[in-house]
Amino acid sequence: MSYAFGGDVPPAVREFDDILHSQSLQTYFNLSREIGAEVQTQASTVQQLFNAERDFLVNAANYKKPADNVLRSLLEPIAARIQSVQDIREKNRASKLFTHLSTVSESIPALGWIAVAPTPAPYIKEMIDAGLFYSNRILKEYKDKQPMHCDWARAWIDTLQQLQVFVKKTHTTGVVWNPRGGDLTGAPQGLSSFSSNGAPGGRGPAPPPPGPPPPMDPQFFKCNFPPQQPSADDRRQALFQEINKGDAITSNLKKVTADMQTHKNTALRAGSQVTEVGSKAAGQTAGGGQKAGVGTGPAKIELTGKKWDISNQKGNQKIVIDQTEMNHSIYIFRCSDSVVQVKGKISSITIDNCSKVSVVCDTLVSFAEIVNSQRTQIQVMGKVPTIQIDKSDGVQIYLSKDSLDCEVFSAKSSEMNISVPQADGDFMEHPVPEQFRTKWDPKKKKLVTEVSEATG
Repeated sequence: MSYAFGGDVPPAVREFDDILHSQSLQTYFNLSREIGAEVQTQASTVQQLFNAERDFLVNAANYKKPADNVLRSLLEPIAARIQSVQDIREKNRASKLFTHLSTVSESIPALGWIAVAPTPAPYIKEMIDAGLFYSNRILKEYKDKQPMHCDWARAWIDTLQQLQVFVKKTHTTGVVWNPRGGDLTGAPQGLSSFSSNGAPGGRGPAPPPPGPPPPMDPQFFKCNFPPQQPSADDRRQALFQEINKGDAITSNLKKVTADMQTHKNTALRAGSQVTEVGSKAAGQTAGGGQKAGVGTGPAKIELTGKKWDISNQKGNQKIVIDQTEMNHSIYIFRCSDSVVQVKGKISSITIDNCSKVSVVCDTLVSFAEIVNSQRTQIQVMGKVPTIQIDKSDGVQIYLSKDSLDCEVFSAKSSEMNISVPQADGDFMEHPVPEQFRTKWDPKKKKLVTEVSEATG
């Protein structure tokens, strides 16, 4: 089967077209024109970026994975437009719409997923979280005076969430090239001409639908999703600087100092415990040594780009992260019997695959997330808008008086309790329902779900 101009398109490209025609993206474009000024200019570049990305996906559906130099030429238009979107923000820092520009600028690297493997969908989620830091400001600032701006912010974030779903479904481990396609020896001209008021334009011929994904060449782009990203550079720049690094790609590797080498440091040969030499901001007290090799990797506490990576900690009760910024996120992975204290206002905290881990934090701008964990505690001293619990058991949440409006979302989890402060300073514990009753409402013509009285 083949695909002709103006006729059928490959299934994966057709699903990407659904995003281009989605109400969310159309709303973003339309409201950007209404808001005008730099927001409209930035949206025009975003539209060009979506066009370039569609061209790339059409080529992937038509051809086998090309040689490195051809692949670079295909990636360059996308890299250039992402950079242009970010430059608009940098050149307009005095703009009254700077928060709008930042919402898009911080999250636009999500469209660089085409060079991320093997986890492009989680990478997109990380970019979405970066944008949420600014979009939440818009929701708060314009909620009561200009709701149109709130609709604009929601439309953009929803567009990226649709992109994440699309990538997770059709390009799970990286861009899928067509193993039965032709050879791509040169970068073809762009094919798409997408308009916010119309459909994509001319379409090139395409062979049968894509086959299994080939492994992604790590030479090009590096995502900042732990533990894959070795660079500590800002992820917005690092995403595209990898293209032309060549042999210099090793320049970001950390130097192994003499005190980290067992043949030069006798203390390391004295026993199985190794004192961690991590980022200065880890703030651990003396005697807080770590056991290497907990879980499936070495114990780690380090800042990579804007993300703190705390992984494979066991029995460490003195983890303190005190040098933080509002756009920092913290990812706690495969830790057990440990306590993490986070000082200052940050974007988000994720606790993944942990057991008996307690986290105390000040204020979170976006969310706290607990996934695949058991017997986990989190105490928020300031504010947090959202807490998400997924596939976890024995979760204890302690809210402050400033975070009583927090929304807690739970799925496939049990033994969850939320403790709220009382006037006398003590906490009152409230269990989160686990059993529900669902029935059909003939008047509303839909299913209605209520908390089961047995657990209420």
